[in-house]
Amino acid sequence: MSVPNLQKVLYPETIEEARGLVSDREKKARYYSGGVTFIFAKQPGVEELVSLSRLPLNFIKKKAGGLRIGSTTLIAEMVESRAVKSYANGAVWKAARGIGSILNRNLITVGGNLVQPFAWSDLSTVALALGARITVQGEEERVYDAEEFFSRIPRQLLKPADLMTEIYFPPLPEQSQAAYEKFSLTEVDFAYLKVAIVYNGGPRYCRDITIVIGGAALLPQRAVEAEKLMRGKRVTRKLFEDVAAQASGDIKMTRDIRCSERSKRKICAGVIRGMLEEMVG
Repeated sequence: MSVPNLQKVLYPETIEEARGLVSDREKKARYYSGGVTFIFAKQPGVEELVSLSRLPLNFIKKKAGGLRIGSTTLIAEMVESRAVKSYANGAVWKAARGIGSILNRNLITVGGNLVQPFAWSDLSTVALALGARITVQGEEERVYDAEEFFSRIPRQLLKPADLMTEIYFPPLPEQSQAAYEKFSLTEVDFAYLKVAIVYNGGPRYCRDITIVIGGAALLPQRAVEAEKLMRGKRVTRKLFEDVAAQASGDIKMTRDIRCSERSKRKICAGVIRGMLEEMVG
């Protein structure tokens, strides 16, 4: 752990107590849950860690067809959850299942995966596609929709003592289905690309669609123009090709030493086209 000046670890019992410990110590105290952030980012200014392990934030609950998940819930616990696996055609479960190895999933928490983006931050892609809402406890409780939360690095939205407490995935609209795919060399490798799609309609006509691409840049991106191209249209294979080409051409891509941008855009188009063919037929 890269906290060379660490002096002590504190174990608050309530959210209010945890927030007080961080706010009272200005920049010398940080929240600590899975600890992955501290492995990859050296923080010499941190002297105290405020553990979230005793807070009531580890839960997975069904809610009116949707799903509430607490911020300290481990990714491994999501993978083992029947509620997660049965929600939204298993899209959220599949995203969780693709995060790192079994060892990684027993360290990484839901809150950490959403608030601090890394190459393995797969949950943000499905959260944006499914219209999730993220609750943050600050001086007062705030609820962000996923589009606002991931419009910038989420940590930039939060003050040092703010604490993400849960994420809520709403029920899928009627006649909708969701899908998630990760393109990587191996099961535990960082994804070249991640795609989440929510489709509303039938095999002949698309009423609505949301397409979100992760892994191309640090934060997930909606393929807005591609969505417009398909929304309200009669479904054809040519339309699938056009939508996939539009989406892969529009998104921003950061440099990836593993493959060229051109190759990555081709991969993106192929993944989206294949998902649409499988979802719609």
